[in-house]
Amino acid sequence: MSILPVFILATTAIFLTVLFARSLGSGRLKFCAVCVTVSLTWLFLLTARLLGYAVNPILIGVLMGESVVGLYYLIEKKAPVAWQIFRWPYIITMTVMVYLIVGVRSGAWQAILLLILMWIIWGSVFALRKFPSIKKITQRLIACCRDW
Repeated sequence: MSILPVFILATTAIFLTVLFARSLGSGRLKFCAVCVTVSLTWLFLLTARLLGYAVNPILIGVLMGESVVGLYYLIEKKAPVAWQIFRWPYIITMTVMVYLIVGVRSGAWQAILLLILMWIIWGSVFALRKFPSIKKITQRLIACCRDW
């Protein structure tokens, strides 16, 4: 049997189990069943790959990417508006992390150094956001995903 039908059946079983477990919490357990299912799946697959099982890293990367975006939306929903300036550094940092975790190592040091530089620049803009010239930049960075 191909991996995709197994994947669909297994993740659906995990999703239904997580959904059922959440309902047992009588409202105390608040979490997204889809997010937990996706996270558990890629954690399981990554562990299996590290233990030597033949697991396609593309599937792990896709699932990890879904977690990155899910966490992005959660942070965006919960964080103060001023912190939304860090959208791009977050997304690109997490993308690089997923890329490195699934096994690609070429260019890692250069990428890490560029990410550090990016966070320093964005952090400086954030720290100086009260100055009129910098305020315009921060407003544009924050509005990047809102005003389209």
